[in-house]
Amino acid sequence: MNNPYGSNEYWGEGYYPQGYDQYGDTSYYQAPGYNNIAAQFNSPGSPYSPYAYPQYQKKKSSTLKIVLIISLILGVLLIIFGLIIGCLVLLIHSVSNYDISDGRIRQYSYDENPILPNSPDAAADINGPQISAVETSGVYSENTKVASDVYSKASPSIVCITSYKKGGDYTLDAEGEGSGIIFSADGYIVTNSHVVDDSKQTGVAVMLADGTQYLGTVIGIDVKTDLAVVKIDSKELPPAEFANSSSLVVGQEVFAIGNPGGSAFSNSLTKGTISALDRVIEGDSYLRYIQTDAAINPGNSGGALVNEIGQVIGINTAKIVASGYEGMGFAIPSNTVIEIANKLVRYGYVNDRGTLGVDGTTVSLYSAKTNNVPQGMMITSISSESPLKKTDAQVDDIITHIEGKRVFTASDVTEVLKEYSPGDVIELTIFHPESGGGKEFTVKVKLLSDTGSE
Repeated sequence: MNNPYGSNEYWGEGYYPQGYDQYGDTSYYQAPGYNNIAAQFNSPGSPYSPYAYPQYQKKKSSTLKIVLIISLILGVLLIIFGLIIGCLVLLIHSVSNYDISDGRIRQYSYDENPILPNSPDAAADINGPQISAVETSGVYSENTKVASDVYSKASPSIVCITSYKKGGDYTLDAEGEGSGIIFSADGYIVTNSHVVDDSKQTGVAVMLADGTQYLGTVIGIDVKTDLAVVKIDSKELPPAEFANSSSLVVGQEVFAIGNPGGSAFSNSLTKGTISALDRVIEGDSYLRYIQTDAAINPGNSGGALVNEIGQVIGINTAKIVASGYEGMGFAIPSNTVIEIANKLVRYGYVNDRGTLGVDGTTVSLYSAKTNNVPQGMMITSISSESPLKKTDAQVDDIITHIEGKRVFTASDVTEVLKEYSPGDVIELTIFHPESGGGKEFTVKVKLLSDTGSE
């Protein structure tokens, strides 16, 4: 405060008027310009003077300084501590969404990515979209396109599918990458069942040809034909055009479009020809495949095999990779894809396929002659639910007829059974091998339902 008695000096705690000893000396020094009244009022001996006890005043001033300094230090420490806690929270949140196991930081949590739409709450729909085949017989010569035209037409309908472990937590522990084909503008995609790990519970991420990403829901699977349907939440997608595969011929030019090696090589095109039709792969008697020499690689599974006018004629699914083999890839014909995909959209499974509940292998002509047995399908295992469990049929018996129709291979048995539905009662003719010959007998059984869901 200002001295009311004429001095220009400031008085108060920590301040001393000119002429006073600031180090506690009790001797009095009259400041220049002070009048006698002021000097008397403020003399060290006056009980009203703030400097009556200079040693006490210095101690009081020093204590306040220490308190202020300590408070300042504590305040700074609290601020630093708060900043550290905040940084730790941000770091923990960040690390929880990144993988650094291999020294590189990579974001993985799709659930926390605001750009990526959530997987749709979708299920089988009896009124869902259905694929229809377009007849193409006789149009190739006038509409055949160059490879770049085929790619321009078909590639926007091809997607990359990444599968994740059951539960779909979308971490970097991806199970694998494959391809898929859009067949409706509102987000239905057909792919291989093995691409989604043969499970409706698999989490999937879908990347479109333009790089847009979605989370997908597995609507249905059919392990028997290795087909599945996935749904994403979109309304304006470019659906592919499917051809009638019954019109295919050997030597016809074809193109494979997919993601060989995964998303790193997405939407790649390879070119080849149809090498053969109605191929049966050993151990798989249910399907008859298109064989092609167009390059097929891991990641192409679920992608399209298209004709010269950009129509889907099959889904690439397998290749022979044994030493000495080259250019032997296989695709599921489009007619099979259409039949199964339409059922998966409606029911989530195949609803009308009958089965005997057995596994079998073909008895070749050579084997039949050598062992004095008939050709047919030799039973290799009988499931506990099989209707044959209650008959005289045994493992190693040979099925030779179904409803009077002669069957020579395991594939023949499969083809005949396609004519019947679950619950139908059919008659089997079975040969039981015995030393020195064998015996033939018939049984009637009710077919089980094979949904292909497991």
